[in-house]
Amino acid sequence: MKKILHNIMIMVLFITICTFSACTKMDSTYKQFVVPGGLTYPGKATSPLVYPGLNRVKVIWLRGSDPSVINARVFWNNYTDSVNVIIPPTGDTISVIIDNLPEKSYSFMIQTYDTKGHVSIPVEIMGESYGAKYQAQLLTRPVNSTILNTKGKITIQWGSADIANGAYATEVNYMDTLGNNKFQRFPTNLQSSIISDLKPGTKYQYRTVFKPDSISIDDFYTGYSESGDFSFDKKDWKIIDYSSQHSDGENAVINFIDGTDATRWHTNANTSTYPHFATIDMGVVRTITKFGVWITTYQTPGGDTRGPDKIQFLVSMDDINWTDLGIFDFNRFLISEQTYVMPSLPIGRYFKFVGVAGPNNYMVMGEISAYGF
Repeated sequence: MKKILHNIMIMVLFITICTFSACTKMDSTYKQFVVPGGLTYPGKATSPLVYPGLNRVKVIWLRGSDPSVINARVFWNNYTDSVNVIIPPTGDTISVIIDNLPEKSYSFMIQTYDTKGHVSIPVEIMGESYGAKYQAQLLTRPVNSTILNTKGKITIQWGSADIANGAYATEVNYMDTLGNNKFQRFPTNLQSSIISDLKPGTKYQYRTVFKPDSISIDDFYTGYSESGDFSFDKKDWKIIDYSSQHSDGENAVINFIDGTDATRWHTNANTSTYPHFATIDMGVVRTITKFGVWITTYQTPGGDTRGPDKIQFLVSMDDINWTDLGIFDFNRFLISEQTYVMPSLPIGRYFKFVGVAGPNNYMVMGEISAYGF
């Protein structure tokens, strides 16, 4: 037993001597790289973010708790470009805007420095600047229609917005009733927008506002587009005279101005003959730029072809004296709005639609609209 213990003690002593020898040799190898007192690293940039912009970015980070940090430097392009940032004595957030950045993605490195020139561990953050390439792909949100009522209020019906590319608002520029140039922004989640102080007889311009990222420091815009013709609000209209209707309800003349071609005005099938007419009071005096007319799709998905081949428009200020605006061809096989431009820009409160001639004695129609200001 004593012999076994003796052998164990010899083995432990041998291992101890070898370990000490190896450590001594290792210390000798790395002694030249050891800095007396240890290395000092200032507090590094904390929770950095890059806010994109138009050929620029904004870099921000939290100040941190190290009071010795007096400045920082932000590097990019593999340390070939940089900007110095003075750290103020107070405040929770440090920020710097870097201008003149070509449109692309960047890797930014942030290092802080203390009063003795010590440098922090670098912190990397990715970011992106946007420019002409992004701008070129932006699409203006379309206007489906602009409805003008008798009180001068316009209701803009919007089409689809390019939300995938960052569209978040549409900006409308117009002259108000006091003659002032005015801007209004409407978010893209609205399907319609109202402007109640547009100067009578004027139009508006509109453009779409984009952010490539929700935290972008800059807005991007499409070019301005001008509003088209205003559609007069048919809620203000009254039919004050008409030639005939087959019956009330599904065949009534009021269906001619109810806002859809899915209803019909059917003149009396037994006793009526051409010409057929309807006289509309628009409620106020209007300048008319065009009319729109539809066949009906009521109970006929392919379109009801019993409309006229020739139609006529007349306009009046007093429902007594009428100005003939002309006779026009009408395609009774076409399922869409057929528009008739009035280059003379007739003015009146009343207009009359006349079906001049068609394949049957009676006439079946869908809808009519008038446009202008």
